[in-house]
Amino acid sequence: MPATSLSRYLYGGLAALAALVVVQPSHVAAQSPLDGYTDVAESMLVDPPDGDWLMWRRTYNHWGYSPLAQIDRGNVGSLRLAWAWTMERGLQETTPLVHDGVMFLPQACDFVEAVDARDGTLLWDYRRERVEHAATLACANRNATLYRDRLYIATHDAYLVALDARTGEVVWEHQVGNWEVGQHYSGGPQIIKGRVVAGMSGCYYINTRCWISAHDADTGEEVWRTYTIAYEGESGGDSWGDLPNEQRRGGSSWMAPSYDPELNLIFAGVAVPVPWVPAPRGSDPDDDVLYTNSTIALNADTGELVWYFQHLPGDEWDQDHPFERIVVETEVTPNPNAVDWMNPDIESGERRKVITGVPGKPGIVWTLDAATGDFLWAKNTIYQTTIIGVDIENRRGIANPEIKNLQVDQEVIVCGSIQGGINWQAVAYSPQTNAIYAPTNNACMTYTPNAVEPTLGGYHSSAESRRIPVPGGGPDVGQLTAIDVATGRTLWQLSQRAGMGGSVLTTGGGLVFVTDDARRFRAFDAGTGEVLWEQILNASAGGFPVSYEVDGVQYVAIAAGGGVNYRNLTPEIRQRSGGNTLYVFRLP
Repeated sequence: MPATSLSRYLYGGLAALAALVVVQPSHVAAQSPLDGYTDVAESMLVDPPDGDWLMWRRTYNHWGYSPLAQIDRGNVGSLRLAWAWTMERGLQETTPLVHDGVMFLPQACDFVEAVDARDGTLLWDYRRERVEHAATLACANRNATLYRDRLYIATHDAYLVALDARTGEVVWEHQVGNWEVGQHYSGGPQIIKGRVVAGMSGCYYINTRCWISAHDADTGEEVWRTYTIAYEGESGGDSWGDLPNEQRRGGSSWMAPSYDPELNLIFAGVAVPVPWVPAPRGSDPDDDVLYTNSTIALNADTGELVWYFQHLPGDEWDQDHPFERIVVETEVTPNPNAVDWMNPDIESGERRKVITGVPGKPGIVWTLDAATGDFLWAKNTIYQTTIIGVDIENRRGIANPEIKNLQVDQEVIVCGSIQGGINWQAVAYSPQTNAIYAPTNNACMTYTPNAVEPTLGGYHSSAESRRIPVPGGGPDVGQLTAIDVATGRTLWQLSQRAGMGGSVLTTGGGLVFVTDDARRFRAFDAGTGEVLWEQILNASAGGFPVSYEVDGVQYVAIAAGGGVNYRNLTPEIRQRSGGNTLYVFRLP
């Protein structure tokens, strides 16, 4: 070929290649989704756009449900990786938030990135200076929340921070607790009636009781504060006996609360007393020690306690109950053959707004009247030995007397374990089936209380424990159970060897997404439990899965790396630690 012809050939080829490059989708600055980013109105928090994910579990009722249905039972088998993103090292428990095509990723120790939700192109980042925190779990960031033109986070050093959603710049920050004595936020905030509402964690030995507080979303100034441990002279204060106020410790509220606008009630869960065991704590084993291990309902305007129900009074075994409270309106027709305990005065078939889900480590489904806190019914999902009944009149569970009143160095076997039949991995609800989907695990532990001294930081010195299989049980650890919210009937259940350490996502396509200890991210048929799709990730997933839509395309996202796991019971299931990665899937 002559030189001139060769030149023309090469030039023409390069020009054609350049033309191809130009016509490909290119998310340059002029096409950044930040250019079209709009404010999140309060009405959108109550009723979000189908394609958005604006808060933890997507809606105030904590359903963990996306109405998007482009991905459904018929085509989910074709789901493919759209893009992936390497995330910050550290505790990985994030919930991606999406609005107007922008994804916000809160990560370990308050590192936040905003990326293009179509392909992961970085838009901005924010990194908070890390402090040398006494609490080992302080750097877990489970969620942020969006409101107006801001992204709100709650930090490991006990601050609330408002960031400009378009730039990542700090608008304001407000110190709420004292990180130097162990206080921190691990669950994020909610925006409720123009206020930032969040529960404090890390109230261990030095800094006594925790609280839930509401702050002006414009300034961060505190509007109200409700303590989760009752002091002398306060309602519930006598439940600690004669124990001095300075020894009434614990009550972390470490997951974001739910909210019902019609009832104007905030529903929050409260964790354990500290130390865990009455003898070192200095309380009587028969003391209820309110409001530990309780569901509390607060007036959203004032923070006033409206009602409470205590799932496990006087806990001695670190059986936290701070997890999500799911709000559902449903008929209440508990089947006595399907539930373990029920209120005999229920008028079967009556329609009520209820609080349901699995709020605590024993893995029990509790269903309460949302307006009053009255007990309706409860059901075990796993083998557990800590709660043996319900005291309906006194609004509390009944702790097992055979393993109570423990003394220092006394070893007992307790089912489940400190890690829980469930932990902070979240249950989800589907309005299509009127069912919740619970990822729980069968495990027990040997448990020995320690003599403890007030010590700055962590509280896990309260006891020594070692997780063991259920005595006389089979090899399976993990299970995924679909339970009818009206009747308590089990619709279907998957039992498997690998622990079920991931959170659940339900969708309008009739699907249930969840991850497990074997690194599997799977889609199940919500009605039958059939596995319809499976993807092996690089690690088990500590993040909360979400689904969103941009430019008419539905995506499913999950953050892998870390999380709750039960692998010491399944030593054959091996993986390396870390590997924090966001995976985003779509149809071809």
